[in-house]
Amino acid sequence: MSASLRSNQHGKAASMSSTPDFPTLQEAAEWFALLRADDANSRDRQRWQIWLDAEPSHREAWRKVEAVNEQFTMLPGEVARDALTATGTQRRKLAKRLALLCLATSAGGLLATRAPRDYLAALNAQYRTDIGITQKIVLADGSQIWLNTASAADAYFTDDLRRIVVHKGEVLIETAPDHHAPKRPLVVDVKDGRLRALGTRFTVRPSDKGTHLAVLQGAVSVEPADGTATRVIAAGSEVTFGSNWIGHPVATNESRTSWSRNMLMPDNMRLADFLDELSRYRRGYIACSPEVADLRLVGVYPLADTDRVLAALTASLPIKVRRILPWWISVEPA
Repeated sequence: MSASLRSNQHGKAASMSSTPDFPTLQEAAEWFALLRADDANSRDRQRWQIWLDAEPSHREAWRKVEAVNEQFTMLPGEVARDALTATGTQRRKLAKRLALLCLATSAGGLLATRAPRDYLAALNAQYRTDIGITQKIVLADGSQIWLNTASAADAYFTDDLRRIVVHKGEVLIETAPDHHAPKRPLVVDVKDGRLRALGTRFTVRPSDKGTHLAVLQGAVSVEPADGTATRVIAAGSEVTFGSNWIGHPVATNESRTSWSRNMLMPDNMRLADFLDELSRYRRGYIACSPEVADLRLVGVYPLADTDRVLAALTASLPIKVRRILPWWISVEPA
């Protein structure tokens, strides 16, 4: 097996960090395929153990490969099964696909992790949507919320406060006048802080890089969790903030909410960014080749069938779509 040779070539660099690079992930994927093959033996396992113990990054790479295997129900039937029965060049190609997927997920893609408490809160939320599903909900005070794909939120109304908690995904909120006496403020809580609606329509999208807010009508007060000075974001602006910082607002528009009408409406958007957005509405992974990543896109794309969207892209741009596996699509130059 060539993995041990490659390990010697880049072992010194890998030892400087426990974060695995692509060659290390590829080695882990090859070991994964080898050890699960019918002809794997005790000597193979001993060699694997030596490799595993050689560098901290090897253990991290192995963990990511195992995580991919556990995450995708199709993996044992597609990559793992094929890798187990393959030999030579074919096995290395399949292992490379697995390593690429691990690399993508380690950068914040498919296997983005959440703290157990956050995960359970999202799992048990009052309002939840699955991948590819959006939903409109009318709250007790007449306010309306739309949940985007794979989203979760709760709503709590008391005599003092109207409170919405967004656990994951994205939510469009359209507030209604409060007829309760005394009138109650409407707030939205996310991991990074609190938003206070000032008679408004806005979207909220938390992520590991901060919470994104886009204000379409009215205004929203942003209050980071650590008590950093608040800032009011006016209609027509969007901003990203964290638990102790608020970014610089930039212009926004109604296309931000097109998903609530089951559409995506890119306006001079990079192809790579569009594919990242589209991937939220389907299971699996969409890879975009660097050669076509900066192509620009304008149009209206219905979300009811993401495969048709991909087909439409090939008709309007110099690209091709390769289905490497049922859940793995690669967009490349035509």
